[in-house]
Amino acid sequence: MRDNPISATIDLECDGVQHGYLRLPYSRNDSAWGAIQIPVTQVKNGDGPCALLTGGNHGDEYEGPLALVELAQTLKAKDVTGRVIILPFMNHPAFMA
Repeated sequence: MRDNPISATIDLECDGVQHGYLRLPYSRNDSAWGAIQIPVTQVKNGDGPCALLTGGNHGDEYEGPLALVELAQTLKAKDVTGRVIILPFMNHPAFMA
C-alpha cells in the first residue's frame, strides 16, 4: 500500500476544536513543489463515532460550504461524543473561482 501524500496541519488524535488545512501536493507550471490547501476543522471529544461532513465538491455550489463554515465556527467539543471532521471546500480552487 502506498503512503498517503496528503498531510494535515492539525493533530487528528487531539481532543478539542482545531482548524487547519490538508495539504494536497500539486505540481503546476509555476511551481513544481506546490500544494492545494484544503480547509479542515476537527471537533473531537473522547472516543465514539466519527462523522465526516463535506461541501464544495463543485465550484458552483455555495450553500453547503457556507453552512459548514458556520458549523465549524460554532460547534464546541462539549457538544460532541467522538469526532466531527468538516471539509467545507473539498475542491477549494473551484470554489474560489
